[in-house]
Amino acid sequence: MRLSIASYLLLIISVCFFVQFELVWLEEQKIPVSEETDEPARQARALYELYENIWKDLVYFPIPESTENEEATVSYENSWLFERTYGGSYGHEGTDLMANINKSGYYPVVSISDGVVEKIGWLEKGGWRIGIRSIHNVYFYYAHLDSYAEEFEPGDVIKAGQLLGYMGDTGYGKEEGTRGKFDVHLHLGIYIRTEQLPELAVNPYWFLRYLEQNKLSYSY
Repeated sequence: MRLSIASYLLLIISVCFFVQFELVWLEEQKIPVSEETDEPARQARALYELYENIWKDLVYFPIPESTENEEATVSYENSWLFERTYGGSYGHEGTDLMANINKSGYYPVVSISDGVVEKIGWLEKGGWRIGIRSIHNVYFYYAHLDSYAEEFEPGDVIKAGQLLGYMGDTGYGKEEGTRGKFDVHLHLGIYIRTEQLPELAVNPYWFLRYLEQNKLSYSY
């Protein structure tokens, strides 16, 4: 997918911000680093390459436009690390796409990227979720689904734009099928693997802003 000049500028600004944020975050976690003077620069280059891989994977916005109902829109904000309190206080590692029509099972959810199903099924916090590992080793996490589009299994190949399921309000419960604890929405998480951490959360907000220009259209 070819990027516009504005998109390139957004990409460069976002990557610089992300790299700086993650370097500060890694320092706060007191992860051991080499005493070599070029170590911070090496870490910055490594993080830049990992973030660049995310941009390479992006194809479609996760919620298609409706061709039937102009009110079937979604909204989202930069809620990165906002406090969440279910099961204790912690930072929000993702972006919530909120349904303007608060109806479970109404909005389709498609895959942002090509990849392979890595995880599927129920999570206490995430409800019905599916996790896709992209060809560039990025993990895209789609949570609180109402249902799945088909009986996915780990190892299934996924194409960008493929229907994964439908937006819902599942989760926040140990019992499978718990619903109604919050409004209908899609929680999108993005995770990368670093030398120090097997799963490092990345703010999806700016990636979603970029994908706004590339939405599919569905009849719903």
